[in-house]
Amino acid sequence: MITLYQFAPAFGLPNASPFCMKVETYLRLAGLEYKTARVNNPAKAPKGKLPYIFDDGRIVCDSHFILHYLREKYRVPLNDGLTGHELLTHKMLARMLDEHIYFCALFARWLDPDHTAKTRDAFFGFLPAPLKQIIFIQARRNVRKALHAQGLGRHDMSDIYGLGIEDIETTAALLGEAPYFGGEAPREIDATAYAFLANLIVPPYDTPLRVAASGHANLTAYVDRMTARLFPELLPA
Repeated sequence: MITLYQFAPAFGLPNASPFCMKVETYLRLAGLEYKTARVNNPAKAPKGKLPYIFDDGRIVCDSHFILHYLREKYRVPLNDGLTGHELLTHKMLARMLDEHIYFCALFARWLDPDHTAKTRDAFFGFLPAPLKQIIFIQARRNVRKALHAQGLGRHDMSDIYGLGIEDIETTAALLGEAPYFGGEAPREIDATAYAFLANLIVPPYDTPLRVAASGHANLTAYVDRMTARLFPELLPA
């Protein structure tokens, strides 16, 4: 059986990491049997980050390579029938979410002073108080360095949020009136889109990113639709 190593669930989501949530969403979309294992310290992962999977004696790291591995090994038909243009559009959307809006959301959670306490408690709340704060400070320092190296962290807060809102507007326009980014039924792209949009809309971070995403009725309906289809256990009883 496939074992998915990831952070613990948080904020009423399968995972507060969109990359971990992407893989679990894909596993459910593909109908693959799996189990999860909680990892508190990503430094102990094979490449120092989560998620990773263990399957049939093999370790696969990074959500992009995990999806590729699962698609090829299990012949997952989620992309069957898509045109070349559709596949390219899906790839560009996934790249924008993975490589750009992710960093905007990372800033909102870890560096916007109005929201850092929520992040500390969500990720390190299982630790005793003094240790929780020490580890959070170190993690926050690492995030600041990563954002500076990536380039986004060199801008001021309003510009960072402005860039993220541009991505959200683009995402909403791409979805349009379709029920899924894959059209009438979810495709592989929906594993990525749902993971990122849910992580923007559901957690209690009243940031400009959440306001922007929640302001698009098609995006909020999409998140609700995907949750009901794939994670009904998260719905109110």
